Amino acid sequence: MLNYECVVFVGHDEYWTWEMRDAVDAYVDQGGRVARFAGNFCWQTRLEDEGRRQVCYKARARAEDPVYKTGDASRTATLWETPEVGRPEAHTFGLNSTKGIYAGWLGCAPRGARGFPIYRPEHWAFADTGLFYGDVLGAESHIFGYEVDGLDYEIRDGLPYPTATSRAPEGTEILAIGMAAQMEWSADLAREDLALDDSEMRQTAELLFGEATRENIEKLKRGNGMIINFKRNKGEVFHAGSCEWVAGLLRNDPMVEQVTRNVLDRYLRP
Repeated sequence: MLNYECVVFVGHDEYWTWEMRDAVDAYVDQGGRVARFAGNFCWQTRLEDEGRRQVCYKARARAEDPVYKTGDASRTATLWETPEVGRPEAHTFGLNSTKGIYAGWLGCAPRGARGFPIYRPEHWAFADTGLFYGDVLGAESHIFGYEVDGLDYEIRDGLPYPTATSRAPEGTEILAIGMAAQMEWSADLAREDLALDDSEMRQTAELLFGEATRENIEKLKRGNGMIINFKRNKGEVFHAGSCEWVAGLLRNDPMVEQVTRNVLDRYLRP
């Protein structure tokens, strides 16, 4: 990978192996630049049968994955964030799916911003866009959804910062934040009309916290999607955590095009 000036990930890259992450981490640490215009980075997989089969047990991993029962369960094919795997997603890309997930889809933040509300318009990624504090990037082209990646954060003096427990790389800058949810709770929908219930959150709560108590489910109910930027060792990562960033390019959204151009121009510069 070191032969490449920039590596780009686009769309919905939900499933990764341990070795794939090793390759990206090593690339960044040695001076590589990564641009991720994608969402829902959450599951560890394994390649078996000489690479012909990809395996992921997801929520069933503790009961069914034979690797979980070994002395080293770090390769268990389940969420990266679980205690047995212990490799937080934010270490690689700065964001994670368990603090993000659904937006503008079904009853999950159905009337949300549909774009990224901007907090730090002075950042180099927004040069020549005309964006100001409080503007929404990509709302008309609906780039925010349907699955997004987020981070635990706090507001200080009106600006967002990763919390001390977020596990984001040191120096991570949060540039934009939109709202998301892990379950449908819309006033537009009667309970019997909801396609999602709390079963997904119960599974996630059990994986992350050991049990699906009301308190643990509340920790997961609300999420967000972010645009962030950080440097790590010799390299740098820009991450717009949304599956639908490409919608802005397909619909010729000039601001989305300009941000994409800014990132690629910077990262392709010798």
